[in-house]
Amino acid sequence: MAVQAASADPTILALGIVSAADLGGRIPPNLPKDHQQDAIAGLSKGYAAEGMAPLAGCTPEGLARETFAHATEWSFLAKADSLKTRPALIITSDDGLTKTNDAFAAALRKAGDTRVTTLHLPTDHAYSGQRTALSVAVLKWLATLK
Repeated sequence: MAVQAASADPTILALGIVSAADLGGRIPPNLPKDHQQDAIAGLSKGYAAEGMAPLAGCTPEGLARETFAHATEWSFLAKADSLKTRPALIITSDDGLTKTNDAFAAALRKAGDTRVTTLHLPTDHAYSGQRTALSVAVLKWLATLK
């Protein structure tokens, strides 16, 4: 949500993400129509397993359909150009989200953003055992913003 909000609102001065899930980036571009229902079913199953069902007014299948319908516009890579003028902090862990977060950092840099800070901490998605390092990194980055 941070990527979406920052790209839509130019008054947001900087962007910080921690193990962010690129929902739009999960959908392969130009997926053949005969594979779309299987992709929606797979996303739905994944969302249910991740505990997304309790979102107010949302079901895993509904979220999967919405993700599929907005995949291109929700993709982190699609937001790089609108965010290239702002500082970005991208922190990753060993939770399987590093590849897409690293690709987003690279896209920001390629778009001309010279203020992209990245950090990888060897831990799980909850940052177990690395919460102090995570806090220090965020606070240190925030102190650089003017």
